[in-house]
Amino acid sequence: MSINFNNMEDMSVEEVISFLDLKRKQADTKREEIKKLRSAIESTKLNITESIEKVDKEEVIKYTDDDNDFEKEVEYYLSEFLNLKEYTKDSIEDILPSRNNYNYEKIILRIMAEVTHDIKDIKEIIITDSSSMERSELKEYKNELLETVEKRELLKEILFTKIDEEEEVIDKSNKLIFVPIKNSDKVRIFDELKDIPQEEYEGFIELFESIKNGSFKNIRRFVNNEALNGALEVKGYQVRILFQRLSKDCYAIISAFIKKTQNDSGYRNAIKNKYAEYKNIEKNLKESIKDTEFIKKNKEIEDEVFRILSNGKSDDKGGVK
Repeated sequence: MSINFNNMEDMSVEEVISFLDLKRKQADTKREEIKKLRSAIESTKLNITESIEKVDKEEVIKYTDDDNDFEKEVEYYLSEFLNLKEYTKDSIEDILPSRNNYNYEKIILRIMAEVTHDIKDIKEIIITDSSSMERSELKEYKNELLETVEKRELLKEILFTKIDEEEEVIDKSNKLIFVPIKNSDKVRIFDELKDIPQEEYEGFIELFESIKNGSFKNIRRFVNNEALNGALEVKGYQVRILFQRLSKDCYAIISAFIKKTQNDSGYRNAIKNKYAEYKNIEKNLKESIKDTEFIKKNKEIEDEVFRILSNGKSDDKGGVK
């Protein structure tokens, strides 16, 4: 089946979910192929160029440039969805990107594809193994099935919710909240920019924009590092931004930096310390973003940050003029 995402309006919800489920499986298969290839290269010391030529180059390029970017974006929102403590329309909408995100509908449909896959698995277990189950165990599976179906219905309701024309004109981009230096009202970002080579500024503009529009370039969630557990990172070539979500459309910018090596203990310790400082004021920041003046002030900081990154200049004080 050959379907273009741009023609999704001509498809039924069921057709789109089926298509996205197929894409998910293809992506999983491609990941496994690449994993096996890398393993073979490492174990047999094969020439990298010769080995890669054995893989369909056109498919690898297609997967890397298109599917991989979309899959990374989906993985972030799917993780947020799976980690919800309760599933209501409001709680789900809170973890989704802004409606102006160019992948908004695709992300919802992709999550629906995952949920539909879970429904099929639970149904298969009930049909296949119900005769050998204890009554209590069977009841648990049936309850899980009902809950999973309800999750899909909530996603469907959100997908087809129409917003007022007046609401559509409101700026829906995410807001950047810049974390202050410890025991200071001065934000850290200006000091960090002074230590970053100007030739890297363009990369940081791209990363900040990806947070604002919800595409989150090459996003990474720290899960195996206790000191950084829950932190998020977007990255380009060497350029990194460490951040955290404060609300549906507010994101705390914890640190912007250059990562020159994979095993730089200095950089690791620095971001651990900055993340620890952020966690100490996280609660206060979540309260502060309810204040329109606080949001306005951070918008001024954001404008100054983009001015510096665009022109390669800052004022003498390293702050907002």
